[in-house]
Amino acid sequence: MPNYRRWRIEGGTYFLVVVTHERRCVFAAGWARRLLKEAIAATRRERPFTMEAVVLLPDHLYMIWRLPEGDANFSTRMALIKKRFTVAYLAAGGGEGACTASRGKHRVRGVWEKRFYEHAIRGAKDYRMHFDYVHLNPVKHGLVAMPREWAFSSFHRYVRAGVYEQDWCGDQRVPGVMHLDPEWA
Repeated sequence: MPNYRRWRIEGGTYFLVVVTHERRCVFAAGWARRLLKEAIAATRRERPFTMEAVVLLPDHLYMIWRLPEGDANFSTRMALIKKRFTVAYLAAGGGEGACTASRGKHRVRGVWEKRFYEHAIRGAKDYRMHFDYVHLNPVKHGLVAMPREWAFSSFHRYVRAGVYEQDWCGDQRVPGVMHLDPEWA
């Protein structure tokens, strides 16, 4: 079994990306978004973390988490969110993508990709770059012209808090924005 190396920092802040299996547009449905919100809330009650930033697109989710002091276990939290959502989603009649023999052998359903991307935030500049990247993603993917037009984002919370202006980013098509590995971005 592979042993993936992940940089674990107790009390650290992490940028995370999780993608649906076969990039299926699972979160286009309101009931699926509600189930995901419930899965995240249940996981946060059991294993607390602060959701610093989030944007939910039809087929993937970008987040920045801050973990409690002495805790570096983001992997278990992500696994719990994925499992809770998958169970509730399939029970509610949600469909899944094709399952390979390997997926069947490891009891992995066709709702999420098996793995997720994580990056340990390494300072204020790195944080701001990823924070902005999260909020620019609906524009980057061509879903809207401005971040304020995307409802499923913490952008609106940060406008109310005065971190962003309502017109932040104008209707630019994200020139100069950080670009991640295309597999995950």
